[in-house]
Amino acid sequence: MTDTRKRKNGPSDRSLERSSSRYRLRPAPLHAAQLTPKLSDADRADIAEGVELYNAGRYWHSHEAWERVWQRHDEPWRYFIQGLIQAAAAQHQLQRGIRHGTIKHLKNALVKLEVAPADFAGLNLQEFRDHLRGLLSMAEGSTEEEVRQLKNLSAKPIQRTPEPRE
Repeated sequence: MTDTRKRKNGPSDRSLERSSSRYRLRPAPLHAAQLTPKLSDADRADIAEGVELYNAGRYWHSHEAWERVWQRHDEPWRYFIQGLIQAAAAQHQLQRGIRHGTIKHLKNALVKLEVAPADFAGLNLQEFRDHLRGLLSMAEGSTEEEVRQLKNLSAKPIQRTPEPRE
């Protein structure tokens, strides 16, 4: 008798085989690369708070801080903020030892963060994106059990760059 029950902690083996199509990545808006945000003091404070929380390993809380910025803006600026939120969600999933959630959120975060310049919004995105790509490679090359062993792995801190004020 074959066990037909679906595992509780992830997709079926069959759907994992189709993982490249599984995550339904949306392409960046055509004008996202030209985006230059005008940040309010509240935006700067919330981005800084999110970075501080993320760097302290409090990924869920960093997501909440960045979401406040997301709620104040329209597309395409939201697209970038959503990338930060999804990077935090990926780290949160990694802490919980959930491989498919880690991979899904890392892929989505990278698609959104890749369109921004290396020093966008006062953050050193190049180092951060490199770290996320390495983490994605590690998660994709690991089994569910191996990812559970990585759950205490700390994220590389997001570095801030000097941002000129208008």
